[in-house]
Formats: sequence, C-alpha cells, structure tokens
Amino acid sequence: MTTPIIVTGPQRAGSRIAAHILCSDLNGVFVDELEYRLPLPSNAVVQAPFLLKAVVELSHIIPNVKFGFMYRPVEDIVKSMQRIEWYQDYTTDPDFYFNYVKHCYKYIDLLKRTLREDQWFDIHYESLSTHPLFIKDRKGFAVRQHLPNVPNGPTTWRNDEYIRIVKG
Repeated sequence: MTTPIIVTGPQRAGSRIAAHILCSDLNGVFVDELEYRLPLPSNAVVQAPFLLKAVVELSHIIPNVKFGFMYRPVEDIVKSMQRIEWYQDYTTDPDFYFNYVKHCYKYIDLLKRTLREDQWFDIHYESLSTHPLFIKDRKGFAVRQHLPNVPNGPTTWRNDEYIRIVKG
C-alpha cells in the first residue's frame, strides 16, 4: 500500500469497521478520525466520516489519496442514529436523519463526477459481513459516540462506558 485511503460517507454507515478491514487486508496503519492530521503516512487508512466535507480540498492537498465511499441502506443508518440518539441534543425533526443520509449520498455522487476515477472506490457495508473482523452482534455497539443526556458531550464516549459497565 503506497497511498493513503480515507474512508468516509454518512455517519453510522460503517466507516470504522471498513477502515479496520482495509488496514488488515492491505497492511495499513489505522488512523482514527480523532487522531487525523496531515501529513498522512503513505500506508494510512483513515476512518473519518467528517472528512466527506473536505474531499475536494484533500484530493488536491494529497494528490495520491484514495477515498473509500461508504454505502449502507438508508434505513439501517437511520436506525443506528436513532438507537444512539445522534444529534438529539440539537434537533428532534423526524426527517433529519433521512435527509442527512440522502444528502450525503447525493454529495458523494457529485464528488465522483469531480474526482479522477482512480481516486475513489465504493465500499458496501453488506460486503464486509463475511470478513472475520466484522462484528455481527451490534447490540450495545456504538464506538466513540457520546452518551445522550450527559452535559460534557463528546468527552464521554459510549463505548468506554459500555466497556466499563459490561466488561468490568
């Protein structure tokens, strides 16, 4: 692997597991979205849905970068967002989750027309399910998502709390 890969797309689409799988299969170095910074190692696989907004800029800043665009059924992403109460501190609009995901997919379609063909590839969540690293039981699984109704927001991570309670 001689080029960094940024796995991006809608939040809750599976970018974390996809990035871990790519790292494993390509002998890459996993870079969490919270640890992302430039310059990237040439063998980095970055898990960062938030970078969807910066794809055009990054395609020029890092000319050899590749983007893995995550696809997961809209309904599954919406269920995941509802389960962890994503953005519930900010909006209770019942259409928000659906509109957010649809907007991300429309934006990805636009990006694909902007980028060179060798700069991107699609990753379908379902295609990951046969990989040994894929986690099939998703109950209680919410990596790095903040606890709802906790005033200190994203500094308290649900998965850390889950591990502390369940695994002791």
